[in-house]
Amino acid sequence: MASSYFDSWFSYETLLTATWSPDAGVVVTSSVLPMAWTRALERIGRDLRVRHFNGAIADIRFEAEHRQVRDDDELDYVWLSSDVTPEGGVSHGMAHSGEGVLASAGEEAVAVSCANLVQDQVERTGIQWPRGRAGGAMGAVLIGGVATWSGRDGEKAAIGSLPA
Repeated sequence: MASSYFDSWFSYETLLTATWSPDAGVVVTSSVLPMAWTRALERIGRDLRVRHFNGAIADIRFEAEHRQVRDDDELDYVWLSSDVTPEGGVSHGMAHSGEGVLASAGEEAVAVSCANLVQDQVERTGIQWPRGRAGGAMGAVLIGGVATWSGRDGEKAAIGSLPA
């Protein structure tokens, strides 16, 4: 049976696969995306080692994907899906929720988008990450063109340099 346009609209293609663990950090196993994506994920991976509340993360699998059919190739948005496994727990399944970013975006924009998507999936396991010094989760934002974690007490750290 031939697939319909409706089916093709919801058909996704994987552009990057990677894993993260506390010991190895981020390991990209395949990618056709610009190096900005690998660098952004490596930065997020450094921060994944610190500032957990209510548990620790054993490992994460990542897949970056986009729609195979788009109205305009210049609007090639990519979403990073994560499958998070908490220590002593089970995998929570590959998923994403939130906004993607253009495949051609710069490293800082990719880092903010991916950090927000990963943070959401980590929090779905019951683990808060990254936790701010004043409590509560820090959010990923662009400040002066730099991907930054921002806490509710004004604490700020560039993504990839979050202190323990």
